Amino acid sequence: MVSMGTLHADIQQKQKEIEQHQGDLFSLYADLGRSVALIEQIASIGFATGTYEALCEQMALYEAAKHEHDQLSLYIQQIEDRSRAIKEIEADIRCLHKPYKQLCAQIGAIAYEAYGSQILADHLLQVLSPFFEDHHKRTRILEERMEKSRGTLLGKLIQVQLEHSRRSLLPILAKAGSTLVELGLDADLPLSRSSHLTDELASLALRKEELKAELELHQSAMAKLQSEELSSPKARLEQRLQAMKAAQKACDKAAMAYGKELYETLPEDINAETIGHKAIQLMDQITLHQSRVRMLQKDILDLQNMIKVQELEAQIELEKQKIALLHSQIETLNRQISQVNSSIETKKAKVLTLLPKQDVRADG
Repeated sequence: MVSMGTLHADIQQKQKEIEQHQGDLFSLYADLGRSVALIEQIASIGFATGTYEALCEQMALYEAAKHEHDQLSLYIQQIEDRSRAIKEIEADIRCLHKPYKQLCAQIGAIAYEAYGSQILADHLLQVLSPFFEDHHKRTRILEERMEKSRGTLLGKLIQVQLEHSRRSLLPILAKAGSTLVELGLDADLPLSRSSHLTDELASLALRKEELKAELELHQSAMAKLQSEELSSPKARLEQRLQAMKAAQKACDKAAMAYGKELYETLPEDINAETIGHKAIQLMDQITLHQSRVRMLQKDILDLQNMIKVQELEAQIELEKQKIALLHSQIETLNRQISQVNSSIETKKAKVLTLLPKQDVRADG
């Protein structure tokens, strides 16, 4: 005999299967409702018109909720895209700064060399003297002293000063070159090797202008978006998402109700020309699931009956045991009654022997 625990486990398993089938039936009814609704929009089939109208109302509410959600989502996405693009362009512009400084330093070096060779035009000399004059004089003095003190301790000290002076020249070259570029005088340098640097600077400048123009477009669009900015847009988006989900759920329920009523009211001879091939296939699947649910329900009823049988058999066994106990108690009580009766008879006889004889005759 199957144990009661096994029977209960089988019932729970079959109940889970029924729940799965019922979930599938919900989806199938909803799919049937939506499928036939598409046909109903073209030509009325004349069945479940009330639930069809309820479905249309819920679908309209869902579309409105979805539109509001999508519009806000698009707005937030545009802000994030513009913000990301602005940061990327600004980073690209910053990346141009290093090669620009390097080119300016090279132009400054060419200008310094020309300054030392005294071949600069007057207008260039006027611009560059404030940068180079002090350093050039100091360097020449150190170099002259170095020639006189070569090989001595003083010469080594002067060498250290000279190296320091050369290192301090680098930022001066960058500033001088940048000034020439900003004034548009870099092309006036007398050395031919500065021409390719001018071309590279022009290329960098063109790229920078292109990036700035692109940046201005994004900033303008961003400003327009920010002028329309809503308070706490992401919190509002979450609210609209929940509203859309609720509308979707209500729409699914309405579609299920419409599909269920169609399944229950459509005549058996309905054909695909009226409701479509997909609807016919869905109805066949619904029938299969319903049949399986009925089988499972019957199996559960049979299992429940088996449990009741075992419970009743257990109760019968207990009652038999109770009857046996009662019989045993009856036998014991009968023995006790017999013993009491015997005691009564003995005591009666004793009474007779103790009474006076005349009393016995008189009584007789």
